[in-house]
Amino acid sequence: MRRADAHLHLFADGYPGRYGQSPAGGDELAVYQAIRREHGIERALVIGYEGEPRFVGNNDHLARLAAAHDWIAAVAYVPPGGPVGAGGTGTWLSCGFVGVAAYLADHAAADAFTGWLTREAPTLNRAGALVSLNATPAATTRLGPAVAALDGCTVLFSHLGLPGEQTEVPTRDAARAILAPLTELARLPHVGVKISGLYAAGHPSHGFPHQAARPFVDLLLDRFGARRLHWGSDFSPSLDHVSFAQAADPIGLDGLSAEDRDAVLGGNLLRALDRHAGATA
Repeated sequence: MRRADAHLHLFADGYPGRYGQSPAGGDELAVYQAIRREHGIERALVIGYEGEPRFVGNNDHLARLAAAHDWIAAVAYVPPGGPVGAGGTGTWLSCGFVGVAAYLADHAAADAFTGWLTREAPTLNRAGALVSLNATPAATTRLGPAVAALDGCTVLFSHLGLPGEQTEVPTRDAARAILAPLTELARLPHVGVKISGLYAAGHPSHGFPHQAARPFVDLLLDRFGARRLHWGSDFSPSLDHVSFAQAADPIGLDGLSAEDRDAVLGGNLLRALDRHAGATA
């Protein structure tokens, strides 16, 4: 099995975590290097984030890491309205990033991002970029046309599409209603979803194996198929809630064939990265 992690973070000073320090317990890069060796992770999609003042500079940090470690594929953080100042997507792609990441909490953020994508879609498509979206269902309702225009990219919605914390296991109908804006995008073959952040759908968040996430995983498998789902660890924030070994064993994949399970756990991301490499060769 070829493992690849579709969602993790690396911060120069560590993710502060719920207790004020990185739950990784040390230098995050060194810790993840050890995790890679233990779990056989070939490549990792590192997600940039600068949405709070304490994280400003994360893009520059990731650019340096990607230049030094060939297993790192980084996507640069962009605010909803796009980068401020000179340059644009082409600047980040020329710095070694494989794409961009955006965090969209509401209609306003989604509308701002849509306006930016209208301008930048040709550049992203030519590069076969990976576009990582932390988008709530409310934001996703506004993204359809913009995402459709990214048909040369791989667009990945993070954390099951952010269904929110569930106090009990939702019915299939309830899961379908919550993720309706996302599953409507399943008609677009370049759109996929990350099986990541399952702890955020459960209550309590440390209640592995997160049974409340199961209906969402089942729904996404049904609508997108195993070849468009991507496992992600959400290192190191996930370690505030579960161990890495638990994050690496998400609920809902047990009924898959060995081939489909391997695709979700790494093969799909590796193919997407190969497509990007081919587009930029």
